[in-house]
Amino acid sequence: MILFNINMATILVVLILGHLLTGALIIAYMGKQDRSKAVNTFLIAKLLQPMGWVIIGLRGAIPSLFFVAVGNSILFVGAALELIAFMMLKNNYTETVKRAYTALLICCILVFIAATAYGFPENVRITFTSSITAILMVFPVYTLFIDKKASRLQRTIAVLYSIIIVFLLFRAVAALTINIGMNLSSTNVVNTWLFLLLYIAMLAGSTGFILLDKEKQDFELLKAASLDGLTNLLNRKTFILRSRALISLCVRKQEQISFLLIDIDDFKKINDMYGHFIGDAVLQDFANTLRKQLRDYDLFGRYGGEEFAILLPEADEKNVKEVAERLRSTIENSSVDIDLEIKYTISVGFCSITPKRETTIDMLYKICDQALYTAKAHGKNCCRNAAEV
Repeated sequence: MILFNINMATILVVLILGHLLTGALIIAYMGKQDRSKAVNTFLIAKLLQPMGWVIIGLRGAIPSLFFVAVGNSILFVGAALELIAFMMLKNNYTETVKRAYTALLICCILVFIAATAYGFPENVRITFTSSITAILMVFPVYTLFIDKKASRLQRTIAVLYSIIIVFLLFRAVAALTINIGMNLSSTNVVNTWLFLLLYIAMLAGSTGFILLDKEKQDFELLKAASLDGLTNLLNRKTFILRSRALISLCVRKQEQISFLLIDIDDFKKINDMYGHFIGDAVLQDFANTLRKQLRDYDLFGRYGGEEFAILLPEADEKNVKEVAERLRSTIENSSVDIDLEIKYTISVGFCSITPKRETTIDMLYKICDQALYTAKAHGKNCCRNAAEV
């Protein structure tokens, strides 16, 4: 068929130029800004892969052992680095994975060089290279699939690489069982579509990598704008914005909502006595300790200084009273990890209401602020219900 009668040399040239152009565009896009380790790794991969294809493409002009062994070894490293860059981007490149990939890559290169030196048939080498490339791709693709927060882009890239894995494995089997050529110059359907897929993967993978990197940067910017830098809790602005949605939900469902205003007792004395480093450690310990006591959909934010707020949807007066006392007791019986002798307490003002359309978080804050003031006035380390003040 004319559709499959594609010149493999043309595909190879386009593949080489595609890798080089992608690398150049990434450098131009990034400019002088600091590039992450993942991006630098990806750029090295984009340099090595065309280098490997060029050496393989010079078959006949260079001694067989060199173009086969060295060219394929460089391709192994380039492909592995591209996959590693994706794992770095998704924070999946752990020390264990690093050791496993390094060991696998070294073994693959040594085995392939030995197979070439001892004159193993070409179909055996093709089966080996196709199988190993597929194996290298399995774990990165798996991590892209199982990510619960994966975007549509991420899943699309995972699907594309999965298709390539299937074609690589089919090529590995076909090289041993089907009496058709599978080398670089072969133009059979399997070989042609595999190299077309490699070209598509080069385009989609390169574009996808940059978009995933941009996606990650956007997420980090959003996180920085939404969270308090020290405690990793919601900052005041974000807490107020998100509280509107929860209050509106409780209005529609005609359910109660509860608010807690919390203050760390004598925090200034802690700073004066131990220094701001310990003061920061106390704030972090407080945030980490209380976060474990709350539900996933409860709002917990830092309002400023040592003052914190918690919004509990679908929680009545009995619930919030139990939560407030549990939080107070938990802090009273805990100590700061950095110094087990440092202990601190909290005071809590809380309220529970059935919200109306005009209810705002500022209203709840004012109600609980008076209750918190009363708790402070009565010796601290206690909880006060705004309804009883």
